[in-house]
Amino acid sequence: MNFQPPSNSLTTRDYQFIIIVTILFLIIATGLVYVNLSLPNGGGDFYVHWVAARGFMFEQTDPYSGLIPERVQALVYDDSIRAGDEVYILDTPFHILLLYFPFALLSDVELARAIFTLVLQLALFALVYLSLRLTGWEIPRWFWILFFILCVLNFYTFQAILEANPVLILGLIYAGMLITLYNEQDELLGALFAVSLYYWEVGLPFLLLIAYRCYKENRTHVFAGFFMLSFVLLAVSFFLYPDWLIPYLRAGMNNLQADFGFSIFTSLQNIFPAYGRITAWIVILIFIIAYGYEWNRIPEADDRRFYWACCLALAIAPLIGFRTEMEHLSILIIPLALIFSIVYDRWKIGSVLTILLLLILFTLPWALYLFSPLTNLTGDILYLFLPVFTIIGLYWIRWWALRPPRLWADLTKN
Repeated sequence: MNFQPPSNSLTTRDYQFIIIVTILFLIIATGLVYVNLSLPNGGGDFYVHWVAARGFMFEQTDPYSGLIPERVQALVYDDSIRAGDEVYILDTPFHILLLYFPFALLSDVELARAIFTLVLQLALFALVYLSLRLTGWEIPRWFWILFFILCVLNFYTFQAILEANPVLILGLIYAGMLITLYNEQDELLGALFAVSLYYWEVGLPFLLLIAYRCYKENRTHVFAGFFMLSFVLLAVSFFLYPDWLIPYLRAGMNNLQADFGFSIFTSLQNIFPAYGRITAWIVILIFIIAYGYEWNRIPEADDRRFYWACCLALAIAPLIGFRTEMEHLSILIIPLALIFSIVYDRWKIGSVLTILLLLILFTLPWALYLFSPLTNLTGDILYLFLPVFTIIGLYWIRWWALRPPRLWADLTKN
């Protein structure tokens, strides 16, 4: 018998399948855009980029000038801005702002927001998928469904979608960086690194770990990919706006002085007025020591340990003094996937524990938000809840996460 390799050409049935999938995708995407058009007030994190990009493209307005926050505040707030409200100062570097230029071509701001929100939703779906793939877990079908529902409908992700915050795209980039690191796709890893250098308060500890490991392993192609894409973006940005660097730095300093967002200092002071600040410093010191310990183990760390350390870096970032926003916590989908995978695999009642943890993680924040008085204290508890939950979970599963199953009892979830 003569065995021939399968033909590389697509059959009629393949073309039919592709057409059906494309039509279904277009129908779903159109439906999501229609739903996004009816979103309530919000969207400020997108508006600030859209207004800045459109002002620069069509009016030659400095995107870092005071005119941009005024226009965004008029879009977001029905009345005048109050103390504690976000002032929406653009602090995104201009070479990253270039990525918003296609949306700025749309003159209808609500339609632009709806389409950008669709991009965020697609990024969220991909983030959930990649986060579960990173665990190396043979995932039960029922958990796919429950974890997907948790990630799409939980309080923190809802805030990110409502504000049209690009943190979900950033989370997808972070997950992609881990996958490309393990698959030794160094040029792609460097390119992802180049477009991740904004919202440093979300993932600075994580990015430092990635960069340090690449340096210790002498992965020069990562830095080649980083500098090539960075050079292209920076060259285009300086060609279009040669003097953007100083206004960008000035805007960043102004944004740091603005009175909005959350930090461990303000949150613990509101919860414990008498000794909140000293408690915050103690917590920060503990996390810095823990982070430093994992940093020192990088040269000898295998992939499992490094993955766990990266999850820890994402979890502690909101609690080491940076001021950030509630929606930024949605990036913790990455470490949560690891926690649930270990809980399910290493305990006899793993499925029961997983469902219980999912319910707590889903219901408690929504219950606080919907049924508690909307005060600063409620916001601070909501802000601290998810990173504290994640850190406790990571240290709970740490022993099993760093060691592959070696005993028959482990493999049967003893």
